[in-house]
Amino acid sequence: MKVLITGSAGLIGREVTSALVAEGFEVLATDRVKNDSSAAKNFVVGDLESADFVSQLDFQCDAVVHLGSIPSPVHDSDEKVFHNNVMGTYHVFASAVENNVPLVIYASSLSIYGTAWSGPWTSPEYVPVDESHPLNHYESYALSKEVNERSADMWANRSGTAFVGFRFPFCNSESAISELARKMREGDKEVLQQGAKILWGYLDLRDAVQGILAVLKSGANGSKTYNFAAPDSTAPKPTLEMLSEYHPTSKVLTPLSGYESVIDCSHWRAVYEYEPKYLLDRKA
Repeated sequence: MKVLITGSAGLIGREVTSALVAEGFEVLATDRVKNDSSAAKNFVVGDLESADFVSQLDFQCDAVVHLGSIPSPVHDSDEKVFHNNVMGTYHVFASAVENNVPLVIYASSLSIYGTAWSGPWTSPEYVPVDESHPLNHYESYALSKEVNERSADMWANRSGTAFVGFRFPFCNSESAISELARKMREGDKEVLQQGAKILWGYLDLRDAVQGILAVLKSGANGSKTYNFAAPDSTAPKPTLEMLSEYHPTSKVLTPLSGYESVIDCSHWRAVYEYEPKYLLDRKA
């Protein structure tokens, strides 16, 4: 299988590129910056905001894994984040459809629900948070993710290309996830606030890779978006205690025991069956 990966030099992109090469995929990689240690033999440097650059990429492939974007609203201005993330995605989606690529997998974000980067303190209307939860944006990063999901819907409606979006949580290495959890256990107030804003969600990079592989191997139809996070949390106390302290207005719709995640990933599990397995070691 031949796969084009955008954002290949990024945090998730590097892991996905290495894993796909190891699995025997033919990988075409691109990013705004060169990754000299990339596992991909074919690596092209360029900016996805340029329609001319994107049109020159090799879309004669079986799938596109689109991970190229500015990864948060704090990396640049509101306008730059929105324009980069929306137009880069639009160009990639358009070229995939024009070249009849069967499948596009792309990175959305749990930030789409609005709590992660909001100025005022915000809480989910209800938990567990599923894909039907209202989207309450306060900045352009979250807005760009919604626009990209609607863009995927449009392109799927007018073509035979299938689109699958992953609403990723805090996605990082095992050590980075453990460090975040350790700081919360030790009572770091700033990190405790940060953890509550991202709803204590996390995903090991290795599980992100396996999720993408599951879609590549099983395929898809139409345009679908899935929450995809670990089944537990980074929180230092059981979930209901943390909700009572940080999100007391959130309505609890189903019982949550122990450190169970407040992110509902049941739609993902029903379709692709993969359950994240690289979980936080609470004894570490």
